[in-house]
This record gives sequence, structure tokens and C-alpha cells, in this order.
Amino acid sequence: MPGPDGADRPNLLLVVLDCVRASDFPGGSSAAGPMPFVDSLRRESVDHPRCSSVAHWTVPAHASMFTGLYPWEHGVHAKGLLKLDAHGEAVGSLLQGAGYHTLSISANGLIAPSLGLVDGIDRSAWGVSLFNRVGASDRPPQGAGEVAARAAHVEHAVRDQLGTLSYWAAVWLARFPGTWDQATRIAMRVRHPSDGVRPRLANWLEPTAVRWLREAPPERPVYCFVNLLDAHEPYLAEPEVVRSGRAWWSYARTRQDRLGWVRGDWKPTKTEFELLHDLYRAMIQSLDRRVEGVVRAFRDSGRWENTTMILTSDHGQAFGEHDALFHILGVDEPELRVPLSVRYARRRHAGATAVGWASLIDVYATLLSEAQVPVPLRPSRPVSLEELIASPRSEPVYAMSDGLVHASDANQAPSLRRAAIDRLLVAGYDGEFKVVHDPATGELRAFHAFRDPAEATDVWASQGPELAPLAEGVRDIGRRILAGPESSVPTDVEDRLRSWGYI
Repeated sequence: MPGPDGADRPNLLLVVLDCVRASDFPGGSSAAGPMPFVDSLRRESVDHPRCSSVAHWTVPAHASMFTGLYPWEHGVHAKGLLKLDAHGEAVGSLLQGAGYHTLSISANGLIAPSLGLVDGIDRSAWGVSLFNRVGASDRPPQGAGEVAARAAHVEHAVRDQLGTLSYWAAVWLARFPGTWDQATRIAMRVRHPSDGVRPRLANWLEPTAVRWLREAPPERPVYCFVNLLDAHEPYLAEPEVVRSGRAWWSYARTRQDRLGWVRGDWKPTKTEFELLHDLYRAMIQSLDRRVEGVVRAFRDSGRWENTTMILTSDHGQAFGEHDALFHILGVDEPELRVPLSVRYARRRHAGATAVGWASLIDVYATLLSEAQVPVPLRPSRPVSLEELIASPRSEPVYAMSDGLVHASDANQAPSLRRAAIDRLLVAGYDGEFKVVHDPATGELRAFHAFRDPAEATDVWASQGPELAPLAEGVRDIGRRILAGPESSVPTDVEDRLRSWGYI
């Protein structure tokens, strides 16, 4: 009889650190600061320093991780139909069919059934807690009740905690989150006067994983997906950053008004960008404890030794680079380049550094390969990340920007402002180069992906002939996106994006 480590097939753990860019993560060019647990985990893992997301925001990036398809192939992006129909080939469905016990827990409320992103999952919980960091409950809120899913399976829907706020209240909090931060801290002191509980996003995530692993049949391997949202804006003043009342006031009064930025009526100063970046880096550091908590759940269940864990992000974040703020804006490196490491079961390949370009589509192929499940034929040709350890990738990797997510967002901006930021763009990486294409104008730019991470020097004029195959690849993708279906955003998704200040 197999033991609690899931028999011969490894347990699978996918942890996505929402909004974390590669440069500020351990191993990056400007790592945020000490993250001792992540550092220890990386020593057991294969590092993939050449990894690109497929898009600059949550929904298309997760859809690609779960299907092995690029956004223009699965159609889940703002220029397509914003709901995934994986036809039974999502990673959760395939693993469930292969006998895996499956769980999805996400602080990001977009990873939910309404967008088709939990297909094949035995149990899932999701929530939006961008402002509410008070909750001390170790269970997912049940405000939306329980809904039936696939015969005996139950999904726990987590109430959107901004649903009771008016639009303008949400806008105010996005502009001045220090107001909510202070109210949060007062509420924490009132509710927990003696135990010093720290404000955290979605406190229920780690305890939910612990209970689920405890209840999982010991003879079955498990697949667990976790999304941690701590590095997503708005940024609240964490103790790691704030050392005095004066410092807190500097951060608390710093605007985080993405909609104002879109409209063009607020341009952050260099100091404001630096303050926001400092808060972001502190939140990245705070993720060290959260990743440790998830791994501890696997260790305490006796499954960790035989667990393959993928640690990555869905997209990055910008703080003034190319005058950008946050994300959903373009295909510049701060938004596309993400950390990626794989801790293989029983520590095989520990400490290795991969040489080939990786993409988030490869998460799909890796999970299925580890589970000994045949990978369905994909036009994108995802590869198991294990293949990239010693060998370069045989084909380029690609990404897209779909501009402003919805028409109502774009309508907030004056025409000249909209023309500058609401752009469909396609990027391709191959070897040492990155090519960027604007399908609307036909413009092509090229950059040295490693010698020029700031993308300050366009080398298309000198390198164009050498990069002709990559240029044709991005042109073809641009044509396909423009010829795709009319954009459609579900009403509930539109409401949630608005509550976050995107539209």
C-alpha cells in the first residue's frame, strides 16, 4: 500500500506569487532583501533565469499556465473572449482524471469558476482581499455559499470583500490606501489586543492547505495550486519598511491612483515611484513566510520529499520604467520577466541553473510530465522545464500586451493619452534578443535581452536581418490576434476589475 507521500508519482505544488517581477526576487539583479526560506528552497531547485510571462496581467497568464497555450491560442485576453473553455484539457482536469486529488486556493478572486480557471479541481476557494487585511479566520469566507461542481465535488466561493463598497469608495482607497491601512491596524488591535496578529491578505490560505492535506486520501498523489496576492497593489505600509511615524506618513500619503494615471491627470514624481517600489519590495520579502507556510503544510503531511514544486509569478510590475505604473500596460521587461524555479521530487537536479528560455506555457507540460500524463498536442509546443536545464530551447517564446483591459477604462483617457498606452503589442525572445512588434503600425524594435534590460537602445536597424525569423513570428501573432473574436468581458469580471481601479 502506498505511503502518505503519494505513491510513486510525485505530488505537485504550483505556487504563483502574483505581480512579482524577476529583478526584485532572489536571484534577480536588485533582489528586494533577505528571504531566507526562499533562498533555501532555491538551493534545492532548478533556477530558470530566462523566463517570460505570456501576458501582463492575471487572467491570460493563468489560463496559459493551466492549458499550455498562448493567449492568442486559448483566446482568454481583453482582445478576445475573456473566459477559458479548455475542453477537458486543463491541467486540473487531466490530473484529476489520472487519479490526483486536486485543490485550488487563491487570494486573487479572478481564479474562479466564472472565468473557467478551476476546471477539474476537486475543491477550490478564491477571494479578493486587496484592502481587507483584518481577517483572523483560518477558513475561507463563505459569503457566496457553496455551489455544486462535477457530481460530488464542492467549490467554496469566497465573498468579494469589496462588493459592499461603492465604486468611489474603492477609488478613494486606491488613491490613498494609507487611510485603510491605519483603520486596519486599529481594528487588529481591537480584535487581537494581546497576540500581535499582523495584517495579512487571505489569512485562510495556509490553514486551508493544512486541512485539505490532512483529509486527502494517503494513497493518492495530490495537486495543489496556490496564488499569493501580497505583492499586488495597493501597497500598505509594512513594519519592515516603516520605522517611525514620519516614515509612515510619507508612505501613507503616497497616491496609488492607477485610474488617475490612465487618465493622465496624475503623473507620479520620481520620489513617489521610489516610495511605491520600496513598499512593493517589502511585500515581496513578506512572501517568504507565506511560501514557508505552504511548504510546511506539505512537510507536516509527510508528502514533501516526493513533491515537485513550481514557484513563479504571473507577471511583473512597473514603477516608472518607461513611465509605466503597475501592470496591464505593455511588454517591457518589468512587466514580463518573472522568477521561475522548480524543486523536483526527491531533490533531483538540485542547484542547477537552466540555460534555455522558459515560458509560463511550460508549467503545463512540466506538471503533466511529472505526473506521467501524456501532454496533449499544443500548437504552442510547451516543453517540460526539465528539458531546458542543459539545452537551449529550439523555438522562441512569445508574449502579448492587450492594452487597457476594457473599453470603459480606455474611455477614461484623453485620445492622445489612450494612443500612448492602449496598444496591442507582441514580444518574442530568442537567444540574446527580444523583438517587439506593434501590429497597428507595423513598427518593430529589438533589444539585447541581457545586456540592455532597461531596453534603452533599439538595435533593430543593425540586427534586423539576423532577427528576421523572430520578427516574422511576432508579425504572425499580431495578425492572428487582430483577426480574433470580438472582445467580451463578463459583467462580474468587469465589476471586480473596476473595484481594483483597473477600469
